[in-house]
Amino acid sequence: MPESDSRSVDVLVVDDEPAVASSTADILRSAGLNAATTSTVKEALAMVESRDVRSIILDHQLADNGEKIFEGVRVLPPIIVMSGIGREALAALQVLHGDRLFACMAKPVPPLRLIDVVKSAIETD
Repeated sequence: MPESDSRSVDVLVVDDEPAVASSTADILRSAGLNAATTSTVKEALAMVESRDVRSIILDHQLADNGEKIFEGVRVLPPIIVMSGIGREALAALQVLHGDRLFACMAKPVPPLRLIDVVKSAIETD
């Protein structure tokens, strides 16, 4: 379940590896951002519907398939895919969902770069 009880979330980290989700959220919190975590697309979509989520960091290789976040007609905040699928696969993903993705980044992402991208995503929302 989410780690934050606030009604407004600057960034929702969706990753099924607890250590990765937690460390990513901690990096963002160190920059003053309100970060929450979930481990599934279903939990993420429920949070988007119940809270003011301003951006999403998505591990595309979730056990329940990160691609599911794009199904249906939902208004989603800017999505940042952060995954270990490789740069070519990320580029293909950007082409496939370009209008729904803010950025695609290959893991590992340097902390300052991650913070900058999330802040930019929030500004566009």
